[in-house]
This record gives sequence, structure tokens and C-alpha cells, in this order.
Amino acid sequence: MINEATFETPWGPGIVVVEGGRLVEVILPRVEGRPAADQTPSRDESESAADPGPARREPQSAAPPEPPTEVALRWARELGEYFLDGRRRWSDEDVHLDSYGFTPFRTAVYRALLKVPAGSTITYGELARQAGRPGAARAVGSAMAENPIAIVVPCHRVVRNDGSLGRYGFGDPWKPFLLQMEGALT
Repeated sequence: MINEATFETPWGPGIVVVEGGRLVEVILPRVEGRPAADQTPSRDESESAADPGPARREPQSAAPPEPPTEVALRWARELGEYFLDGRRRWSDEDVHLDSYGFTPFRTAVYRALLKVPAGSTITYGELARQAGRPGAARAVGSAMAENPIAIVVPCHRVVRNDGSLGRYGFGDPWKPFLLQMEGALT
């Protein structure tokens, strides 16, 4: 059974997708422009002029979404809190990475990334080393591009070796915004 719930971001609603009682996807609105520097989500805001809508990936299942369950509502609440200067970190105990069917390498990469604190960044190469595969920076890049649970597994904290930010799947403006919001960029 698939359940969805929404949460607010500075660019409009995001979506959490829960299947079988676990988070399977976080979908952020696709954006091209940056929100105003002082713009933070409001519980009353339901749309943003810059919001072309959530960037959906292929559905995990063909079944239509069911009404939100408590699990979906909990994930939506936690992600909403993230954007309201609340929660900044999740652990493997929260997401149970072994239940996703990722390759052992990808699981190790995501597990290592969960340990990178908010307000800091890590390079693709260093993350590869921490995951036990030095020299696999490109494979780490692929893992970041295919991360289904963005924000929770904070792929926005991974930067290029030269310190430049690189790309972000929901639109390049997200990465500097998230890093600035967490205090990694001033």
C-alpha cells in the first residue's frame, strides 16, 4: 500500500511517499530560481510563484495512493520541521537502509552520509573513502543522483573535490539553499 503526505518547503509543497510502512521517496518541488533570502515556509502557504510542482520519479507501484497513514504523516511532519529550523539529522535506525534493497556499496555510502552533520560538507572522494571504497568518487556521484530519500539521506552535503557544489536533482538552486539554511555556507 502506498501512502503520501505533503510538507511545506520554501518553494511549495514537497511529498513523502511511504510504502509498506517505510519511507521510500522524498519529492521536492523542481525549481530554477532561488527564494528570497528571508523566505521560510509558512504553515499557511500552499503555493509559491516559483513552484512548477513536485518533480516526480517513476512510481514505486501502480496502485493509487491511499489516505496518509500515521507513518506518512510522521515523515511529512519531520521534513516540515526540517524547513522550519527544526530537525537536521536522521539515523540508520530512522530509515533502516538495509530494507531498501540497495547494493552493499550504496548502503555503505548512504550510511556514511547519514553521519555527516548539518552545517558541514563532504567531498565525493572522502565519502567514498568513508564507505570503504577509496577511488569510487564517481560511483558515489551516481548514488547521490539516484538517492530516493533526499534531505533524509543528505546528498546536498556532498560537494566536488574543488569545493564547488555540483548539481542537485530537484534543481540546482536547492543545494546552496539547503547548505546555507544548515549553516554550511555563509
